[in-house]
Amino acid sequence: MALIDEYFLENKPTFSGKIREAYNYNDDQLIIKTSNKISAYDFVFEDELPEKGALLTKISKYWFKKTGHIIDNHMIDSNELEQLVPNSHERCILVKKCKPIRIEAIVRGYISGSAYKQYLKSGMIGDIDIKQNMQLNDKFDSPIFTPSTKAAVGDKDQNISLSEMYEIIGKDVAEYIKNKSFELYNYAHEHALSKGLTLIDTKFEFGYDENKKIILIDEIFTPDCSRYCLTNDLKQKNVNYFDKQYFRDYLKSIKWDNDQISIPDKIKKSIISRYSDVFGMLTNE
Repeated sequence: MALIDEYFLENKPTFSGKIREAYNYNDDQLIIKTSNKISAYDFVFEDELPEKGALLTKISKYWFKKTGHIIDNHMIDSNELEQLVPNSHERCILVKKCKPIRIEAIVRGYISGSAYKQYLKSGMIGDIDIKQNMQLNDKFDSPIFTPSTKAAVGDKDQNISLSEMYEIIGKDVAEYIKNKSFELYNYAHEHALSKGLTLIDTKFEFGYDENKKIILIDEIFTPDCSRYCLTNDLKQKNVNYFDKQYFRDYLKSIKWDNDQISIPDKIKKSIISRYSDVFGMLTNE
């Protein structure tokens, strides 16, 4: 059992999400702690996966630093947490306080996952007409943008059209977020390709900082919010994805019925191996 730092025993989180908790650090900053839990189908499993939180945090920190030329983000690059929360610092990130924009910005470079299932039924993804005869994991001529709402914990995100996004947050803000999302995806896609990985799709979250400037928040390009695979495997019949798809497939195989379960060690190790491989390939660490 991991040791719990005194700071987290003495302070209550100001926000608890599926995987992350936010703690007040001072008037302008938060500590975000990523748990070792895993979620699937909007359900959070209590059985933890050692190292998962640290890996997600390391990947996000890597990408926040690497994409700062595209858009500012909420991360504060500091070593303060190593002293404050020595047992948890690898799972924690110090960030600027922001007002979240309640939209998930989803970019898809390839047709995969739930989008492919929707395409097979209707020939569309959301309200976007897609060309005929696309096969699983085919590359779009240009990436597509398929936003969703950001639901409260326990509720499900709802896919929305771009025009509905305009209505929720305003056209100018929506267009800015869409364009920055494409820039981020295209940059990370090229970097991943250079490492032998294909970034199939991903999601972003944005917020307003203290100056009402839109910045990138939450996590970025982790296997929890992105679908990766080996580029050489992209068109294989059974693709070995480096995201939560392996865990979803396991849940289907046991006919999971929305209850808490003990996740077998074999499954845990396989999930962590995938996340670790992504981190190692992207960063050469």
